[in-house]
This record gives sequence, C-alpha cells and structure tokens, in this order.
Amino acid sequence: MVEPETGLVISYYFLWARQHDKGEVAGRKPRPACIVVPLNSKHGDVVLFPLTRQLPTSDRLAIKVPETERRRLKLKGDQPCWILLDEGNTDRLSSSFHVEPIDYDPLVVSFGRFSRAFMRQVLIKLADALRQRKLRLVNRL
Repeated sequence: MVEPETGLVISYYFLWARQHDKGEVAGRKPRPACIVVPLNSKHGDVVLFPLTRQLPTSDRLAIKVPETERRRLKLKGDQPCWILLDEGNTDRLSSSFHVEPIDYDPLVVSFGRFSRAFMRQVLIKLADALRQRKLRLVNRL
C-alpha cells in the first residue's frame, strides 16, 4: 500500500482526459505521477499529476522538473521532464488498481519525494490553475 503524501512520485496507470472522453477506463501504461493530498481529503483520496518527457505545448499548464530533482528520483532517461498541472486523476491509493510497483524484489512502490521547495512552486502554480478553472480531473475512484 502507498501512504498518501504530497510530493511523493509513484508509478501509476494515468488516464488522460482525452482517453476518458473516448470511453477508456484504464491508463495505457504506467508513468511517474506526483501525488497531491487535498486539504479536504476524505478516506485517503488524492489527486495525481502526470510527469512527461514530451515538451508541453504552450496551451498546457506545466512546470519543468529541475534536473537535480529528476536525478535524485532516478526517473528514466536523461531528458528533461515536466509535471502537467492542467489535468489529473483522483483516486484512493489504499484500494487503487492503478498503482504499479517500480520493483518487486524488494517491493518498491515510489520513486521518492520531490523537495519541499519544488513542491511549493508546484502548489502555487496548481492554485493558479484552480483559480483560472484550468484543471480537468478524471475520477478513478
């Protein structure tokens, strides 16, 4: 089980909003996703934001992950990556079927945690997205 903690990065079968709109119910592949525990979280509900190595288009709300953070979490590849903040998945990790272990021997379920300083930047940008109503959530509960 994954203990929800804001800033924790896990491997997760993220379901993009465009896939959800087409009737898909499962993410196509696991990808790193950053957990944010909302202040009003009930029963361990969280929001997960995807990380991507593709350069976001100008209409996307994203923050580039600093190289030091990417290396410390040992994320795949050596290209830059971004956390997208204009769409997320809501889920309850204690009962989720969408979490994918990173390793099985021993069992590892997270890449680690982003620093508090970086998460402060992420949460400020996320607050802007909420105020501007630019956040689209796909409910996975």
